[in-house]
Amino acid sequence: MMNSEWNLVEALRHARHDWMNRLQLIKGNMDLGRMDRAKQIIEEIVAESQNESKLSNLKVPKFSEWMLTYNWQTHFIKLEFEVLEAEEPDVNDARLFGWFTGLFSVLENCVKPYEENNMMVTIKICQQEARFELDFNGIIVDKESLQDWLERNSAGVAVETMDSNGFLISLNLNR
Repeated sequence: MMNSEWNLVEALRHARHDWMNRLQLIKGNMDLGRMDRAKQIIEEIVAESQNESKLSNLKVPKFSEWMLTYNWQTHFIKLEFEVLEAEEPDVNDARLFGWFTGLFSVLENCVKPYEENNMMVTIKICQQEARFELDFNGIIVDKESLQDWLERNSAGVAVETMDSNGFLISLNLNR
């Protein structure tokens, strides 16, 4: 289900497809006289592009590529992210990539397919630590498998809340 190797042509094709969809959405709203909605879509695109730029500058290329291309494939989870702070990034890319891909692999098998399963990852990297807050809203049908994986991969992990409708998890990587 997950293709981690994108060639340049595939990446450009996906990016162009996303941009065409967004432009059509803006144009459609403008044609219907919904200028406020068209402006809102443009503002959302600008904010998303700024986050993508911040993520790309974190010097964790494997993790960044995975985050940026995750939604290009068919998954039962929609991924969004926000980079709040990124001071002097010095994070182990392989470790970060491995933890996130492991979690999402397990989570994909633990959620109810074809439901609104949304993951928001908030990233804050400062001099003392790298903090990733994962806020998942959706339907978890196999909470035990998810909890087992989290227990096996618990270094730096704090589960704030978890129930069948979602969870809030913090991952702290001391620097």
